[in-house]
Amino acid sequence: MSEYEPFFDSTEPPEDDDLDLVREAFARAARPYLYSPWPWVTWALVLAAAAFTSPLTLRLFGVPGVLMLWSLAILAGGAAELVAIRRRRREQPGSTLARWVFRAQGNLSLVAAALSAALLVRSPTLATVLPGLWLLLLGHSFFAQGGLAFPPLRQAGWMYQLGGVASLALAWAPGRGALAAFASTVTVANLWVAWALIRQRRETG
Repeated sequence: MSEYEPFFDSTEPPEDDDLDLVREAFARAARPYLYSPWPWVTWALVLAAAAFTSPLTLRLFGVPGVLMLWSLAILAGGAAELVAIRRRRREQPGSTLARWVFRAQGNLSLVAAALSAALLVRSPTLATVLPGLWLLLLGHSFFAQGGLAFPPLRQAGWMYQLGGVASLALAWAPGRGALAAFASTVTVANLWVAWALIRQRRETG
């Protein structure tokens, strides 16, 4: 018996399982943020559009143009998300746990940005790796948080990670396979979460 055996014990958990308590707390904290489907639809559209237009933007305006394109896409998606959150928080205020999750997500974005910068400094040709890198990191975040707050978000995390693997596999292939994999993944995964939120609202009235 190893020291890790208690963590992988296959016996049934007790009725007052501590994981259930954590899930209940995360689900309550996520209600203002996992309520409206429209931010997820917006993210699906703007991220896919940015991915498909990046090659043309690079040819016309170079690297600064691509950076501006993605900055505008992130601002557009973030604005839609912020409007939905503010509307919902009028009915239910935020919580300390929700703020902690946002800080963790922000820290993950800093890690992704640092890795992206390191790859580009190493060689600009490694830019084709960036879509897969971001999909994997965001997918891990969705997988972890969705497992605690909202199961469809966990499923979207799986989609992001599978799309990240596909994007990395296509990173050195001829054409724009990596960006196409990124666009397809964010569209399907985000629309999946949006549809799950619509179903949830219908069921709960």
